[in-house]
Amino acid sequence: MTLYPRSFLRLILSGWLLIALPLLLAIAFASVSLARLSARSEAALQQTAEATRLSWELDEDLLLMVRILRQHEALRDPSLLDDYVIARNEWRENGAGFARVPLLASLSGRVNELLVLEEAAYHQLTTDNQGTQALHEALSDINHRTVGIIGEVGKLTEAERMSFRTEAETLQQQLLIAMSLALLIAAVLFWSGRLILAQLLQGVGRAVSALGNNQLEQSIRLTGPDDLRWIGKRLDWLRRRMLALQDERKRILRHISHELKTPLAALREGASQLSEGIAGPLSPRQEKIAGIMQNNVLRLQGLIDGLLKLQQTEHVRERIERVPLRLDEMIEQILATHKLAARDKRLHITGTLAPLTVAGGHEEVTTIIDNLLSNAIKFSPPHGTVRLTLTRDKHSAVLDVKDEGPGVPEADRTMIFEPFYRSPGTKSVAGVGLGLAIAREFALAHRGSLDFLVSDEGAHFRATLPLATDPP
Repeated sequence: MTLYPRSFLRLILSGWLLIALPLLLAIAFASVSLARLSARSEAALQQTAEATRLSWELDEDLLLMVRILRQHEALRDPSLLDDYVIARNEWRENGAGFARVPLLASLSGRVNELLVLEEAAYHQLTTDNQGTQALHEALSDINHRTVGIIGEVGKLTEAERMSFRTEAETLQQQLLIAMSLALLIAAVLFWSGRLILAQLLQGVGRAVSALGNNQLEQSIRLTGPDDLRWIGKRLDWLRRRMLALQDERKRILRHISHELKTPLAALREGASQLSEGIAGPLSPRQEKIAGIMQNNVLRLQGLIDGLLKLQQTEHVRERIERVPLRLDEMIEQILATHKLAARDKRLHITGTLAPLTVAGGHEEVTTIIDNLLSNAIKFSPPHGTVRLTLTRDKHSAVLDVKDEGPGVPEADRTMIFEPFYRSPGTKSVAGVGLGLAIAREFALAHRGSLDFLVSDEGAHFRATLPLATDPP
């Protein structure tokens, strides 16, 4: 069982949250990493500055000590030793500072050696009353070593700078990978969410299409959030309601057809007897009235037959007895039945009929062809042309019927296959608007089609029926 949020809105919000989560994590990672790098940069900057200051002051203090010692040797002024002590204390303080800077920790041992060396020489000067020669030699040695230490400080600061640069480049690559991965995951989640939403909405679309195509046998059940399942229940209720209305319509059609047949047969017989003069000779006016009665009785009979045929299209697919049929020969036979109507309008019927065999019901295929031909003849102007073409397209027979009549207005093209629909421009032509609806249902029942094609002049209908595997 697939788990969904309780509502469609929650599903969408959850999807967006999942899509945003990798990006938020990437942003959080970037923020933490940049904060860490910033702290690292600040600490490195402070250490580098402190290392530079200590090394510079260590050298300056040492030079000052040497200069004071030389002045003392030249002037023999005891007060200069006090100045030496002040410079010496600053020098030792700066030397001790090496141990407090992590960057210079590796040099603190060497600096301590200098402090010990100077301390021993200074001790000889103050306690043993020896001359400054030993101290002077010690300071010279210390100065030489200090130059090496300052060089090492420069190398350490440069190494720290390169280390920071490498760390920054590594972090840049990590951020690029993290953002790329986050975008990839977000794209995958977005596409997955899109597929889920499309699947849910396709279920609604299929259900609505089934209702629109009058496919009411299978119950409708939608999966997804509660509100989508509720829509599925309402659509299934609509399906059951349409089934009930369909059954009611069938019952009414059967009842009307049955109730009208008996009085209609009596009217037809009476009108026929009047026209034949069985009840006595008729005046010209009475003959005209009898003819009107007979024509309208026949029209009413055609309407009832059309209603019955329309009712038969409901489940015609299961009732069709499929047999091989030579479609070209059937068209020729049906044309013969319309020859008189075509001759009255002086129509020219032309075209080519390929010898094709279809698999279908004889009565249903006859109805399809007859409706198309009768419409073309009815709506063609006098002296017009009706073009018939029967061709093969892969595994189907394609019948095209074109006339030179008024055609079908663009606004009516989606409605011409609806029962009882007649275009406003054709109201003067006899008919009830059932022929095309019945023909299309029969074509669909054969797994074929009946379509209206746009034409420069007149109407163009195309019927497609599957070919038979074996000829008759």
